[in-house]
Amino acid sequence: MAVRKASEAKPEEALVRVVVRSARLDGAWTVWPATVAEADDLLGSVPLAADAVTAAFARNAEIEAADPHHTPAHLNADRIASHPTQRWGLPEGCDRAVLDAAARDRAFRDFAGAVEVARAFYLSARAMDTDPSATFVPSSARQSPRT
Repeated sequence: MAVRKASEAKPEEALVRVVVRSARLDGAWTVWPATVAEADDLLGSVPLAADAVTAAFARNAEIEAADPHHTPAHLNADRIASHPTQRWGLPEGCDRAVLDAAARDRAFRDFAGAVEVARAFYLSARAMDTDPSATFVPSSARQSPRT
């Protein structure tokens, strides 16, 4: 945790951030749940999350069908990076350490990893931003602050 942020955080929040950032997420560590059943309610609603993922992938396929050059793979990483930065409420122009720390708080390896995950959801998120009545994501789907 950045020194200035450590002094601003509540002790409970600082402890959680340190634990999340230092956790080793490998298969050899038995503390982490290995199945949905073991995770119980840590994941929120798996069917709703699956619906949101399905909707995002359907939106990507719809856009690609209209023009094969318009796919998430063709999007500029800097453009995609603006989505998690704004969604996570980070100030504009953050340095890499702040971005990486915010990503690790959300269980990504770093900010670049978060951007690559966000790539698949960017087009459907943009559709929701430009047309709030769009129904690409079910209204009952949990909107995770992670993406």
